[in-house]
Amino acid sequence: ATSYKGMDIIDASVPLSPSLLGTFQYNGQNLYGVAVNSGFAYIITTTTSTTLCIVDVHDPQSPTLFTTLEDLPCVIAVNYVRSSSIAIHGTTVYYSCEGTFGIIDIKDASWPSPQLLGEYTAQVFDFAVDGNTVYLASYAQLLVLDVSTPSSPRLVGSHFIPIAVYDDFYASYYLGIAIVDERVYVASYGLYVFEIPKPTSAPPTALPTSAPSTAPPTSAPPTAPPTSAPSTAPPTSGPSTPVPDGTPAPSENSND
Repeated sequence: ATSYKGMDIIDASVPLSPSLLGTFQYNGQNLYGVAVNSGFAYIITTTTSTTLCIVDVHDPQSPTLFTTLEDLPCVIAVNYVRSSSIAIHGTTVYYSCEGTFGIIDIKDASWPSPQLLGEYTAQVFDFAVDGNTVYLASYAQLLVLDVSTPSSPRLVGSHFIPIAVYDDFYASYYLGIAIVDERVYVASYGLYVFEIPKPTSAPPTALPTSAPSTAPPTSAPPTAPPTSAPSTAPPTSGPSTPVPDGTPAPSENSND
């Protein structure tokens, strides 16, 4: 997109000799961010209002307007938009327009009309999407949004970025941002690199081992009743001890 000149489609199959294939203009509006997916170009336009234009570019020499979503939220700091970005992830379009970041649903293939899902107000010069997280290059800071609920983007982090001032224009106006290999790169008054923290996963939980059998203990073997004790009758008197001559020994109680 080339602002007031519209959108140009260029054949770059020969990198050293690119050639113009076609152009697109929408009601004299300024065209800013553009993204292309499956033969359609998505363009943010703004002059008196902000519009998402979806353009059929299957024939690059004759791009035609397919549908629009008009009156998008866009907080304009001055009488013109200084920056605008757009990106497509799956069936969702993300866009920024000066003081607004917006989320649009395009999953309906018939497109009676794309649907605005949510917005977040902040001065945004550029942004990058990583799953359900969006990194906004904002004025003097990097903002981190959770967009897992598109209807209500939520700020989950921020980081200060130094800027410089020149004649009331901020160097941060030229902010650019990109994500590569779990790092966020922000171009402002220098290049700043941020590490994307990896989510900490809970340690794996061991599966419970099977509990030992709780079957009732087997009955003990029957105990035989005790046998009767042997007889305790008094012992009988032993036989008398014979004397050497064969005569029985006299009783100790005999009288002489």
